[in-house]
Amino acid sequence: MMHLVNGRGQLGDELKKYSDDQTIDRVYVYHTWNVQSKTEDEQNQEYKKFQKFVDAHAKEKIILVSTKSQRETWYTHYKQLAEGYLLTHCKTPLIIRFPTFIGKGIIEKFKNDIASPYGEMELISIKAAAKAVVKACKYDNGLLKCIVVDGDKIPAQLVYDLVKRG
Repeated sequence: MMHLVNGRGQLGDELKKYSDDQTIDRVYVYHTWNVQSKTEDEQNQEYKKFQKFVDAHAKEKIILVSTKSQRETWYTHYKQLAEGYLLTHCKTPLIIRFPTFIGKGIIEKFKNDIASPYGEMELISIKAAAKAVVKACKYDNGLLKCIVVDGDKIPAQLVYDLVKRG
């Protein structure tokens, strides 16, 4: 059975549809993280919460929903630290790295002119991300400890133009 840690947000809402799937062994999916504030203090607090969770469930299977982002932000920094912590402190860890979700994040920033388009974006739908998490839940704890999920790469300007016209 899949246990969602926190269970809020776009991905949490989609994953709830699969939480009673009897083909999934007991697994914790840690998908909660403050993505709104990327300050060092906020991200450090998120990391400490994650450490406490891992320490309390170290003998269980834990999947960390992480990011493919390579941006120089405290968010990315602490997500990578969390990955390392999970790998070294959990009996059956699994990390799943995603590109940007098509949803409230960057789409809202484009709508409200908070962000400007630059370069290429790699996007994935919430539904596709949830299906990848479910598939990861069924992974038999082989040698892989990090799964990277690819999205669709498109020019950021095209995304921006679609959002602004929609």
